[in-house]
Amino acid sequence: MSHDKKGPVTLLKEQIEESAKSCKTFQEEYLRALADFENYRKRVERDSEQSRRLALERLIMDLLPVLDNFDRAVRAAGGERGADSVRTGMELIHRQLREALCKHGLEEYSCVGTEFDPRRAEAISFVHTDEHKPGTVVAEACKGYSCGERVLRPAKVVVAKAGQTSQKSETRDQNSEVTDQEPEEIAAADDESNENRIED
Repeated sequence: MSHDKKGPVTLLKEQIEESAKSCKTFQEEYLRALADFENYRKRVERDSEQSRRLALERLIMDLLPVLDNFDRAVRAAGGERGADSVRTGMELIHRQLREALCKHGLEEYSCVGTEFDPRRAEAISFVHTDEHKPGTVVAEACKGYSCGERVLRPAKVVVAKAGQTSQKSETRDQNSEVTDQEPEEIAAADDESNENRIED
């Protein structure tokens, strides 16, 4: 009988030791991967912050000439030169500011004459008219601005509604929508409707 033959207990112990070694190896690899991911996350955050800062610095650098011209316009307004020179300076500043912002992707758009789109416009008022198709933008308080595919600020617009009808409605729901009727007319219409229902 060979004395080198391992019993079940010895084999089990060896298997447990081997499993323990594997678990320790996996744990070390997991901790290294976790540390690498944490370093990667910090590096991405640092790069993103640096990119935002550089983008802001570029925008400010492009706007500094506009600020310089504002200073010149203020000095001109307090001097002896007339209103024409001040107006010319303001127009120059306005053009420079638009060009600087457009350089960074800003796009201006208008919605007047188009169908109202809540993704690109905000309705601040409605007007009853027969001159325009209902849902058409007829006026604009502020233009909209976008950058690439994203709307930064929707246009603030006035939207057309169907013109008000002069005919009296037969139901209370319709009466509540007719704003040019007096309360006495609405009450009289209701009384007449009730009398018709009783006679029927």
